[in-house]
Amino acid sequence: MADLLEGKALRQLLLGKKVERATAAHAAATTPYFTINTGRVLLTGLVGTCVTESGANACSWLAEPTAGADVPICGNLDINPLVAGELMTITGVGSAAMTYNASATGLPMLANPVVLPVGDLSFIAAAAEGSSSWTLFYIPIDDGAYVTVA
Repeated sequence: MADLLEGKALRQLLLGKKVERATAAHAAATTPYFTINTGRVLLTGLVGTCVTESGANACSWLAEPTAGADVPICGNLDINPLVAGELMTITGVGSAAMTYNASATGLPMLANPVVLPVGDLSFIAAAAEGSSSWTLFYIPIDDGAYVTVA
């Protein structure tokens, strides 16, 4: 039991709070997956698991603030090569494509944390194929700021 508590404390110290989104089928749309409430947060990690494989499907993430312009937080990744159980993540560079653990780049998790304003963090899929689950890690910047599943 102590090891579990130490693991959770260490994860929170390094990555912040955790929000898990259950498996969902991809829609050919921009779909809110997480909502940033009350204030700004620092996105420290975003990890997805391929649950159902997909055909050609360019996917990415978009910050959609309630005030201001939408901001891409990564470039497109065709998730077609992923097989069930493989992981996806972003580097934190808006122009860099999302990556996955079987790619030539490996799986570098968010080397550049991203500031997210109040609003939605949305998953963009070009096709209604495949499914995934996602885990988001964050640190509140503003007092009372928090993230929920959309």
